[in-house]
Amino acid sequence: MRLATGSAFVIAATAFILVFATAGAPISLFNSYRLDDGLSNADLGLVSLGYFFSAATALIVFGRLSNVVGRKPMALTALLCAVASCCLLLNMQHILVLFAARVLQGFACGIATGSIGAYVVDTSRGRPAWLVAAITSTSPMIGISSGAIVSGALVTWAPMPRMLIFILLIAILSICLLLFLFSPESIKARADVHARALASLRPRLYFPAERKWAFLTLAGVVVATWSLGAFYQAFGPSIVAEQLGTNSPILAALAFSSVMILTPMGGYLTSGLTPRRAVLLGMLLYIGAALMILVSLDNGWLPAFLCASLLVGIAQGAATTACFNVLLAGVTVEQRAGLLSSVFVISYAGAVVPGLVASLAASSFSVFQICVGYVVLGVAAAIAAMLTSFRLEPITACDRAAEVA
Repeated sequence: MRLATGSAFVIAATAFILVFATAGAPISLFNSYRLDDGLSNADLGLVSLGYFFSAATALIVFGRLSNVVGRKPMALTALLCAVASCCLLLNMQHILVLFAARVLQGFACGIATGSIGAYVVDTSRGRPAWLVAAITSTSPMIGISSGAIVSGALVTWAPMPRMLIFILLIAILSICLLLFLFSPESIKARADVHARALASLRPRLYFPAERKWAFLTLAGVVVATWSLGAFYQAFGPSIVAEQLGTNSPILAALAFSSVMILTPMGGYLTSGLTPRRAVLLGMLLYIGAALMILVSLDNGWLPAFLCASLLVGIAQGAATTACFNVLLAGVTVEQRAGLLSSVFVISYAGAVVPGLVASLAASSFSVFQICVGYVVLGVAAAIAAMLTSFRLEPITACDRAAEVA
């Protein structure tokens, strides 16, 4: 039995989000690990750095492999890594276990980006362009935030607070694995598969020259937004505990997720704007929201903090969807995995480099002081994105025809 292409698109989009939901699930438990297992803020920063570094490594090394061996084998690999990470977290009692699980989740997310993300585009014929761009650009944020919220709710109100979320994820991931087995392959097999597979493992990023301004604009956008998201991922529970005065797991999950949960809305609200205007609007909104986050934390205003964080998500969705619309237009099937991998390598670099500095600084500076550093970086990157957005190329009918082909 083979599923139809339309069903494969839904399965791929769901699996893409689900892999990142697995990566978001432990975040609501970070404060529990900190209080019950003796982990420090520096430990949590290091663990998050391991996740981002392994994701970036997977993107660089395995990002183009699905062009050769097929989307399905790489997608299955990503899902299996996610399952293995959940199995480790069922018995989390030491930082090394958490670190190993986060590294596996990073590999799962990195491999999924180049394979499942490309498979979403491969099976998207007949779907609105803005929807495809929104899925490929915002699935990480949707997945991580939804995983954190569900996990936080289960930790707060369900039995087995440190295990139930991972049991459920193992079951759902296993269903996705089975569905992928019956999905059609979108890459045609070639005779020289072994030689081409080895060649694809050589680290190489794909940057179409005709889209250089879109890449530069997107680089500014993702450094601004992903770096702030990485701060929330590493220090979200500590923010809630130290700056906002509560140890509630569900509030920690909501605080962390608020910065990314509304990213799809940003893409939808600005779908009628030109890419240039969408980026300008998104980055102006980001700057205002980021400054409001600092004011809220300094004064302990939880509602204002959550509202400002939600606006960051909308800003991110508006700007990244616009850039993805430009980048994906006219890209062939063989180029999609490399392009998406290159984009997300930039994204993870925007999280890894500040995260390394933050993890080293966590022993000497408060969470609020670290947040100030992240906001300064984010505002500078957002301004750079606005400046380069004036050179964004328009999307032509020929680009759309080439993309469909």
